Amino acid sequence: MMHRRAAQKAAAAVAVVVFLVINAFVSFNSYDVDYDPTEISRRLDGTQRTIRARIIDSLRERRGIKPGDPDFQRLFLARLEDLQAQSELPTARRTAQRTLDNTKQIWMRSDKERENELVEAHKSNVMNNEGVWHNVEPLSVCGRPTNVGSRADLALLEHARVDKTCPGANSNKLLLLQGQQTYGQTGNNLIEIQHALQYARDHDVTLGIMDDSWPLRVLLPMFMAIQDKDKTEWQNKFEKEFCVKIFNNESELTEWDIVQWDNLATLGEGRGLKGMDEGYLTSKKMFVYVSQAPLLEYIAHQSKILQKLYRNYNTGTGTTSRTWESVRNMCSGIDAIFGEDSNKVVYSVLHSRSLEGQSGVKLMQRMSQSSGCHPTAALDMEPEYIKAILRPLGMLKFPILVITDGQNFDVIRRLVNDEEIGPQLRLVPGNATWLGGDVTLAVMSNVFIGNPASTLSGFITKSRLALGFGHSYSFRAKNDGEWVNTCGDTCVYDRKIMGSMS
Repeated sequence: MMHRRAAQKAAAAVAVVVFLVINAFVSFNSYDVDYDPTEISRRLDGTQRTIRARIIDSLRERRGIKPGDPDFQRLFLARLEDLQAQSELPTARRTAQRTLDNTKQIWMRSDKERENELVEAHKSNVMNNEGVWHNVEPLSVCGRPTNVGSRADLALLEHARVDKTCPGANSNKLLLLQGQQTYGQTGNNLIEIQHALQYARDHDVTLGIMDDSWPLRVLLPMFMAIQDKDKTEWQNKFEKEFCVKIFNNESELTEWDIVQWDNLATLGEGRGLKGMDEGYLTSKKMFVYVSQAPLLEYIAHQSKILQKLYRNYNTGTGTTSRTWESVRNMCSGIDAIFGEDSNKVVYSVLHSRSLEGQSGVKLMQRMSQSSGCHPTAALDMEPEYIKAILRPLGMLKFPILVITDGQNFDVIRRLVNDEEIGPQLRLVPGNATWLGGDVTLAVMSNVFIGNPASTLSGFITKSRLALGFGHSYSFRAKNDGEWVNTCGDTCVYDRKIMGSMS
């Protein structure tokens, strides 16, 4: 008899728990109201309607359907299923975030010796930099926080040599960027600007930029927009931020000794009139320039440059130089997709880049030889390749966005038709799609899957490193049937792997 009573009490307890769980579940709000935990108590004391009643009211108001109608049962269950999925999202988001935090491996490298070097450097403190970076201001981009100013970020910046003066302060030697002709598209041009800043530092010369030249045409639509017709304040800020000198006309160059190279003619071979253009040749010279600075110092200095850019990203106010064109908002893509949820949403971005067909295949093959990555996987972006990255991170439950050059629609078709990826694919509205918006969308994502042979993918990965983000996947290959990383995020700076793209 006692055993029977105990069993009855246990069953009653279970029934109470089930009752509370069910009531808690049906107290979750519908689509247009945020979840409020106090609803549970209101539901239990009879002052809050059940979710069943709210779904019935919603179907009646929006569709004119009521209990007993032919479609009622189907629509009711569909709404209930959607609601259950919604109620599970916050938990899935927290789980995914923990997984992302616990598996962040920015410093992973294929070369064990260099991996150890980076790990030790992460722990060390360069004496002459001690305390210099400890007052770094935190940084948010489009309402999403970065890790700038965090302990890990400071450990990276401690390897940036602290200079009391700008390069070339004690000489009249000038590296001049001029003209409108450039080598390659925007991804190349961004590398050329970064290399020019590094060259000035490596060789202790002043970096000069003509006011009407390509570097400002590339940068100002995305960063450092001019806010006033009187450019004096903007010019002073730009020169101070990047340790450069802006020239408004050629008469200002008379006191300077401009850097010359003996091999510029070689760089211009096969390019016709363009190959004789001094601006184009200097642009190409900067692309192929490979710094011999120590790896850690190189990464830290380049990261400082990128952090300065993102501290001055454009928000839709201001203009470019000379043409005075209004700039766009770098947050346009994020805002268009996620709206007010942009600061908390979890999402992934894929960069699909064809690299102009067969030439892209050859470039990927060279990248495969130097890094060990698969020679075509980052070009094909097959669903299984994507899922092998996202599934272990719990990211297949969250939005997946594709930025693309539009040259290979087969990639999009395969992703759309995949049962797991397709439902999560999101498209940026046409009026919000542009280079700057796409770059920011990718840089601020929780997971980025790029192409190691794309200079734009490289810029995005470098930007993510500078902002303290991990989970940038470009170097992948199969090992015993499993997709694995062959090289870490910092490989984008490794001259042995990336060559002039480092």
